[in-house]
Amino acid sequence: MISLEGGWKFDFRRDLTNSEVQELATLLTVIGDIPPVRDGLLDTRRWKLHSTGVFTVKSLYAKLMEEVGVDHFPHLFVWKPAIPPKVNILMWCLIHGRLNTIDILQHKGMDLYNSCVLCGIGVETQEHLFLHCKIAYKIWSSILPITGWVWVLPGSMRTLADSWHYGYFSQSKNYIWGLIPAAIVHTIWNERNCRRFEEQYLYKTDDDLILSVKSLVLAWAAAAGHLESSQFQILRTWDSIFL
Repeated sequence: MISLEGGWKFDFRRDLTNSEVQELATLLTVIGDIPPVRDGLLDTRRWKLHSTGVFTVKSLYAKLMEEVGVDHFPHLFVWKPAIPPKVNILMWCLIHGRLNTIDILQHKGMDLYNSCVLCGIGVETQEHLFLHCKIAYKIWSSILPITGWVWVLPGSMRTLADSWHYGYFSQSKNYIWGLIPAAIVHTIWNERNCRRFEEQYLYKTDDDLILSVKSLVLAWAAAAGHLESSQFQILRTWDSIFL
């Protein structure tokens, strides 16, 4: 693309459209009007964000965080190796406020009736569905410790993520503690979708949903090797996890 005289030489096969001319002008502002001096070295790619010139995901992520990142994003709350990637992405969307609950779809221009399919009382927002709905609240209250704990309802999932601290228990129990929010969110979201989109679906009871959350937490913990005893024993004495 460099002529013998040392200028740019773009051999386009056809005339550029107006929009393409503008794109070419934008390109020239990036690469400069004057090409680099030619030498005998082979052409190669060089990644400017790393001192070695080699691309790394870490350097790209750092640049993205610098320009458009979210300050103090609770990544340890969202990304869990033991949790399936689709559930991690579900949590990521929820923390960013991008999960397609009915209020979000209405904001995008869809004409939908808004009512919580779980409790039938409030409108479906992310905060209501996963925190403020009476069924969601019952699930959270049944999963968290009973002795010596008081469940204070957070205003949003981001607030919950910022306050979901670790270090209360032993190493293995802290690991289980970290899996609880994703298990609850996944269970509620799955039940919500089944109730909305499956005509012959038999609604799960509140106790069934609670059991599903506990089973999911223990299954993930067992798969990661952080479970000290059998699932059935812990399901019968759930509070023993936090003692």
